Amino acid sequence: MLPLLSLFSWVIYCQGALEGSQSFLMLQISHFRDPSSVQFWGNASLGGLVTHTLEGGGHNITIQQLKPLESPEHWQQTKKQLLNYFEEFQVLVQLVNKERGVAFPLTLRCSLGCELPPDGQEAHVFFEVALNGSSFVSFQPEKALWSASLNQNHPTELYGFTLKQLNTYNRTRFELLEFLQETCVGFLKQHVDRVRGSVPQVSRSYTMLILGIIMGIFAISSVAVGIFLCTGGKWS
Repeated sequence: MLPLLSLFSWVIYCQGALEGSQSFLMLQISHFRDPSSVQFWGNASLGGLVTHTLEGGGHNITIQQLKPLESPEHWQQTKKQLLNYFEEFQVLVQLVNKERGVAFPLTLRCSLGCELPPDGQEAHVFFEVALNGSSFVSFQPEKALWSASLNQNHPTELYGFTLKQLNTYNRTRFELLEFLQETCVGFLKQHVDRVRGSVPQVSRSYTMLILGIIMGIFAISSVAVGIFLCTGGKWS
């Protein structure tokens, strides 16, 4: 129930955040009841319209493209890649549990996106991670560093381990910063211009960006789960 409520809260947030601004927002929730049972929820929205949805677990995961951003042929390839990811992801959790032992249930929520304020101010980008319903770590684009929420629900040693891992690699720092500030924001500006009619409409011009964002959040959330599980996961 917690992941579903979180998803509803995210949809409400999206609707409010889009008033007077243009945004691209994504959410992925992973809820592990036990090593062999996991449920996924998620969505992506562009300009206030939901473009993709995700729900399911095991071998019954449904991923839908609600807007024709990709041709049916390309979308089938994209969906196949995503389903392969989820299968590998669940196997990884089971392997880690056999090696280290993990306290279940646990829930991970990852959200990322970029927003263009209506008054022409600098774009806002973010990536936030929550564990078991409480804030955990977030990305600070000003310094290309991750910081901890220091929530009392999580021990300090878990924060230290996680931040060391996230702040060590270019992929989770500078590549993420480039993706958010350049790829995501640049795409969003082009989308706004197309909507306003200031640039020509180009069929499926943002297909690869959509795929990149979807795969990006799944990959980074996988890293986050891996970090949490590899510490033993014995905190609620």
